[in-house]
Amino acid sequence: MAQISWLADVLRGAGVEVVEEGDWLNRGATSGGGAFEPIGVLWHHTAGSTTSPDNPHPSLEICINGRSDLPGPLCQALVDYNGVFHLISANRANHAGASGGSGPIPAGDGNTLMVGWEIDYNGVDQEMSQAQYDASIAATAAVIRQLGTDASYVRGHRETSTTGKIDPYAIDLDAMRADVAAALGA
Repeated sequence: MAQISWLADVLRGAGVEVVEEGDWLNRGATSGGGAFEPIGVLWHHTAGSTTSPDNPHPSLEICINGRSDLPGPLCQALVDYNGVFHLISANRANHAGASGGSGPIPAGDGNTLMVGWEIDYNGVDQEMSQAQYDASIAATAAVIRQLGTDASYVRGHRETSTTGKIDPYAIDLDAMRADVAAALGA
């Protein structure tokens, strides 16, 4: 099983504010089996409580510990309202489920193939904040560069899901990928 122990350094090198949550280097999903050999980044929204500058990461504990129906960790990082990346796991996480394939991402185990960002916003009547968007672009470009791939290896969960996921809500994924490509070229 691969580990992305380089994640904190790579994100900080890209100018992203990082909080290392507990023993994130050793936290990983033990259920579902499979390896962790990421080739891309998968964007999600948490679909939790409404976030704000004063309540920037209400889904943090769920992302670390999981839910009754799905054990944690539920992502590699949670992106809070203020654009801070909270590192949850350097290992496999239960965020993607089965991938139906999208772009260069093949069908298969999305938890093996993708590094997952949970962007903390409700996804019903709230969109990601500008700080979340900007930090997600910078962080995604940095990780894609580290993985040796390109912006086509960045997907929204709704593009790979085999179960009808809609996340991330209210964002043009092609435009977001174009911004990652621009950041890679900068």
